[in-house]
Amino acid sequence: MFYTMAMRLTIALILFFPETLALLSSGAIFPLYIYPGDDCSAWTTVIGSIQACSTVPFYIVVNPASGPGASGTQPDTNYQACIARLRTTASAHGNNLKILGYVATGFGSRASTAVTADIDTYNQWATSYRPDGIFFDEVATATSFLPTYQAYSTKVHQDFGTSFIILNPGTTPQTSGYFNIADFIVTFEGFYNDFSQSALTISADRPAHKQVVILHDGPAQISFTLVDQLAEIIGVGASFITNFPNAVAYENVPGQWLTFCGDLISAQTA
Repeated sequence: MFYTMAMRLTIALILFFPETLALLSSGAIFPLYIYPGDDCSAWTTVIGSIQACSTVPFYIVVNPASGPGASGTQPDTNYQACIARLRTTASAHGNNLKILGYVATGFGSRASTAVTADIDTYNQWATSYRPDGIFFDEVATATSFLPTYQAYSTKVHQDFGTSFIILNPGTTPQTSGYFNIADFIVTFEGFYNDFSQSALTISADRPAHKQVVILHDGPAQISFTLVDQLAEIIGVGASFITNFPNAVAYENVPGQWLTFCGDLISAQTA
């Protein structure tokens, strides 16, 4: 009860005094593989959370067509309008958002020309809805693939300038060198009940603040204790918890999304 009341008080203070509060260390990531719909109706809750929880850093991954779509194209008008709306909402409430474009890498097997074409396509989107960086999915973990991902990272920085890069192998890479080429790495993506702190490898060259945890198949009511563990005790860079099963985990807004975002605030401001 106490943390719920504290969460509500904190959110109320943010709404009234957004300019006085700095961004928290541990944020929320959302693989937003949901078509926005007309008037951004399918993204309403996510947009609202950016406003209501303006001290939470949000990392939103957009994925129009298992990537940006055909090489050199722009997204459809709904994506254009709704990505822009995400950004304008964040601009008015603490600049607490990074938008990442989804790029699959096939665990290192996808042709590099296809990967770089996706990067180029996102880079060519109009400024109002152009991503801030790239979310590389299906990332290989072997040391032998590090040069491949180093080249992709270099490409993103060349194209986007100041940019943000997330790698998603879903586990800890074999070499810490991967942490040198990305801002975040998803080091655990799996079932809610399978997660424990021991699943993460944390060290000076694999710091917690550069790791991301993504959990699916969670309960209807998420545990504040787990959110507190992730955000405050471990101190991961970002996390995502959904009650939906793996097959549709990123195609639906979690039932407790706003509560989760509020819990991130409570865990780090108690």
